[in-house]
Amino acid sequence: MTKCEYLTARCPYGCEVWLHPKAVIPHADRCRGVPWTESRRPVTEVLLANEDADDARALLPSSVLVKPNISGDRLLNPRPGMRLHDSAVQGIVVRSPLDGITGRRWWTVARAAVTEGSSIEAAFCPERFDALERSLGLEGRFVRCEVCGDDMTARGLRGHQRSNSVCRFLSDAAEVRTLWEFGYRDPFSLRHDGVPITWTELSSRAHWRNRTHIVRFRLWTAVLYRSAK
Repeated sequence: MTKCEYLTARCPYGCEVWLHPKAVIPHADRCRGVPWTESRRPVTEVLLANEDADDARALLPSSVLVKPNISGDRLLNPRPGMRLHDSAVQGIVVRSPLDGITGRRWWTVARAAVTEGSSIEAAFCPERFDALERSLGLEGRFVRCEVCGDDMTARGLRGHQRSNSVCRFLSDAAEVRTLWEFGYRDPFSLRHDGVPITWTELSSRAHWRNRTHIVRFRLWTAVLYRSAK
């Protein structure tokens, strides 16, 4: 649990990332002032691997294909932070050309249209997309994830919410915002009120332990105290 060796600070400049308290001031110069969760929505792209990626390259115009920017096992762009399987490293991103239609749903309809011999042009037209989806028997295939906004099959939704890194990040961020509304604050915000700043201090002061809530993100740990105010 090396990520839990110190208490963390929530960026006070607007992006809402969690930092080591000593990193807050240097972070100010690069903070965009926009919640980091905004870069994860809307879900207009879907990352494809293996045969799906080959099909996308063969069937779709280059205007909807994006080469992913990958570092190690993580996607940097688009949809930064997504953890990848090895098979996805050589994959391709399909970007939906239609507002309100996720990449996963659009790709499913577009591929089916080509496979069935229909014109793919209808998939690029907002007025014709729904009719094309119905004609292919795909209407109602997906349900919308209320956490991240992506479209999943009903069978795959629970597994998606449990294992998808972006979805879990958004769920944890929502939990932090809810706690914030109820008066919880990070130790950095309360540093002038005598709150413990290290785990050693916290462990030795039961009064503060009883006022602590921890949200365990995948890459960091958010520690919040219930404010006395």
